[in-house]
Amino acid sequence: MTQPQREALFDILALAIYADAHVSLDEDELVRQAFVKRGWKSTRPKSLFIDESFARAREAAESDDAMMDYLEERAASFTTKAAQKEVCALVKDILESDGMTAEENEFFHLLVQSLPRLK
Repeated sequence: MTQPQREALFDILALAIYADAHVSLDEDELVRQAFVKRGWKSTRPKSLFIDESFARAREAAESDDAMMDYLEERAASFTTKAAQKEVCALVKDILESDGMTAEENEFFHLLVQSLPRLK
């Protein structure tokens, strides 16, 4: 995974945990673990990126249109079917970690729609 893809993935994960307007400790911890597992190869500090990513996600989650635009923009970084499957699997694991709500289920379906190779 390239660094731009890592950043897009983490932006999607941050947005995913805001899907139901409730950020659980389980979701937050799994997102942070994803950062560790996938590494970080940037001169920009990881902690700064995490803070900015959550801020962008909170802003995007304020309206359906903004959320969809943000999601589609980030999803465009994943051009192969394998990469898109990885993103979907990770997002689904995080959303299911504290029980998947109707809002989270809807978010997951929007994610799948934004990844054209999975349609």
